[in-house]
Amino acid sequence: MVFKNIVFFYLGCATTWLVLLPVLFILGGITLAAYALLSEMSQVFGRGAATSPDNSTAREIAHRMCVGH
Repeated sequence: MVFKNIVFFYLGCATTWLVLLPVLFILGGITLAAYALLSEMSQVFGRGAATSPDNSTAREIAHRMCVGH
């Protein structure tokens, strides 16, 4: 009985690592790509480039976000 429980536990772990996590990884990549695409489309078709920050300002914002200052 104990051996059977151990086998089912490890099968559950193997299923999680080999099936569920790669599926979540792929779906996360698709979600990020869709978000980036829709963000670019909203800039092109929506507000336009006039309201978006210039490259140096965007670079400074990204630097502050990544470094934490």
